[in-house]
Amino acid sequence: MRSVIVILLLAMASPLVSADMYSIYGVVKYPNNTAVQYEDVSIQCEPHAYDCTKFSGEAVMTNFGGIYRLDLPFEAGDEGVMLIIVVKGEQFHHQISTQNATEDGGDYRAEFNLTLEQEPPLSALSAGFVCGTIFFILVFANVLVRTGKQLMTPEGRQRFQGRSPMPVTKCQICGGIVRRHLLVRHLIVEHDIPPDDAGALAGLQFSDERHDL
Repeated sequence: MRSVIVILLLAMASPLVSADMYSIYGVVKYPNNTAVQYEDVSIQCEPHAYDCTKFSGEAVMTNFGGIYRLDLPFEAGDEGVMLIIVVKGEQFHHQISTQNATEDGGDYRAEFNLTLEQEPPLSALSAGFVCGTIFFILVFANVLVRTGKQLMTPEGRQRFQGRSPMPVTKCQICGGIVRRHLLVRHLIVEHDIPPDDAGALAGLQFSDERHDL
């Protein structure tokens, strides 16, 4: 019984030892200040840095705003340990320092914001916007080219102005090109054909042209 009491007294008299916490927190951003969302933030160590191995492999994920927080168990002997913080393949060195950290009830908090060198990936929304913009540019360029070609011809200029070009036909007697609505007059004036015969010839020619179409 006495031995049990002695053990209890020794246990009560022994100081309670608990490790402090050293927290590294901050925001991870791209060069354009865009937050690095939902990416792993992990700790690695330099080769042969044995004092760092206890922290190696610790990892968290950034949130929607790019904020991360690494909570590390800290002892007095960890002061000055160099850590390598890795985000998307890029490395950032952080040295544990209680002097440069904020103390809060025996725990320490060190702010360490990270800015990556790589540009942010193209999001699906941005890709769709870019593709849509390129599509409209191509359509607009095609319209400009077709309009330019039309304006190079008299018929095209008439269509551009909202006027349909006058259809033409070939005189079967002289081979000249005349507008269709002037063919009868051409036969009367140029070839001295009576009006009735000129109208009949023109009608017959127009009928043949429609069949050819």
